[in-house]
Amino acid sequence: MIRTANQSDIPQLVDIWLRASMLAHDFIAADFWQARAADMAQRYLPNAETHVLEVAGRVIGFASLNGDHLEALFIDPEVQSFGHGTHLMAHAMGVRKRITLCVYSRNVRAVSFYRRLGFQVVEERREPLSGESETLMAWSRQSRRDN
Repeated sequence: MIRTANQSDIPQLVDIWLRASMLAHDFIAADFWQARAADMAQRYLPNAETHVLEVAGRVIGFASLNGDHLEALFIDPEVQSFGHGTHLMAHAMGVRKRITLCVYSRNVRAVSFYRRLGFQVVEERREPLSGESETLMAWSRQSRRDN
């Protein structure tokens, strides 16, 4: 089930974000992520439109949108590779006509994932906090007039 996040979900979402970030971005020191956990809990998640994926009463992932920009998509590392991220993205793509996102370029698995969903590379740039290269990607719903 996908539902809107509430305040009581935030500690669990931060835990998923932290563990998944350190796993997917092992090219960035763990203390970089740990130093940003409080901002995630106090600034980013409360100010985003966050949708959580709950399975058997347990939150296993989330997608956070800020307007048409996907700020975060994270699945608990214990249940990755079972289609949960695709399920959350299908939901996000169903409620938006256009989505942009940034992903670390060295996170080849994520870049490939978004390409499979129809996202196109817009530009490569430097992410200022980490100094890492990131890829700006965009997707837009096809016009139904072509059918």
